[in-house]
Amino acid sequence: MSKLKISFGPESFSLKDNFTISRGAKKSADLITLRISDQTYSGFGECTPNIRYGQTIDGELNKLEFMTQAFEDGNCDINRETINKLFEASPARSAFDIALWDFELKKIKKSIWSFHNTKKPDALPTMITLDASSIEKNLSTARQFSDSTIFKIKFKGDKTDIDRLLKIRECYPKKRLLIDANESISPSKIGKYIESCERFNIEVLEQPMNTKYDELLGTIKTKTILCADESCSSLEDIKKIEKYYDAVNIKLDKAGGLTEALLMQEAAINKGIKTMSGCMLCTSLGIAASQIIASKAEYIDHDAPLFLEQDRTIKINYSRGNLNIADSMLWG
Repeated sequence: MSKLKISFGPESFSLKDNFTISRGAKKSADLITLRISDQTYSGFGECTPNIRYGQTIDGELNKLEFMTQAFEDGNCDINRETINKLFEASPARSAFDIALWDFELKKIKKSIWSFHNTKKPDALPTMITLDASSIEKNLSTARQFSDSTIFKIKFKGDKTDIDRLLKIRECYPKKRLLIDANESISPSKIGKYIESCERFNIEVLEQPMNTKYDELLGTIKTKTILCADESCSSLEDIKKIEKYYDAVNIKLDKAGGLTEALLMQEAAINKGIKTMSGCMLCTSLGIAASQIIASKAEYIDHDAPLFLEQDRTIKINYSRGNLNIADSMLWG
């Protein structure tokens, strides 16, 4: 596999509207696309750096340069086992890993589903995210995607949170609702937020506080499912969160690729922890590589491409609350 050609570069996909969470707003999905080819078969991957972890496009490009150089020097073979052993988890490693998955599957002429002896679903549902901007935008998005069975409401830890939640619940009294706080709730307010979750029948509260306050969650008794996101990035982290969380959001960029993500999901399921298949702002390529995780997850958050002005040419389509399964021409 040393004759493989590796190419990569940055891409920017404009959003239809600003996307706001507790850490700020974005106007575009800024990512890196990677291609691995042997002139007969090509595998593709993409990744989205997360400023929460100090990641940038330039930083991840530098990591990919380093990884590529290591292979070109002939010190090791290019395969998933090697990259996951030699390089730390990062969006860069994720792009490399999922491109290798795509390449290998095409070479052996198998789908990701047949490779894992998993029945290919007809479609997969996705929750729809209502960002932390304004109630007006939230209700507009909710009306546009009213056929989705679940809404995920982004919180930012300020006085607007509960007001938005109240109005959304009034408009959608029977809709399944999740809240993602992105670490924005202060420890002094967590009790009131939990009370509001129970009052408004919130199914899941995702990453309410900064990771350093995880132990406080161990003292809270609530029927609301507590889901880890920023608190769990690796297989090793599954052991750390099981005392405090009931579920975990598994993202390929965070895990450093599909290989680690699959191990994380297996470990979580074995410990009785529910799983969510999540994503960063990405294209259908990023979602395609996550669908095998989504097929075994209780919760699926794969709506990112729906907010793009223009997705990739070959894309995953949305209809009546569901996403179709990616064509092998896109990935896997």
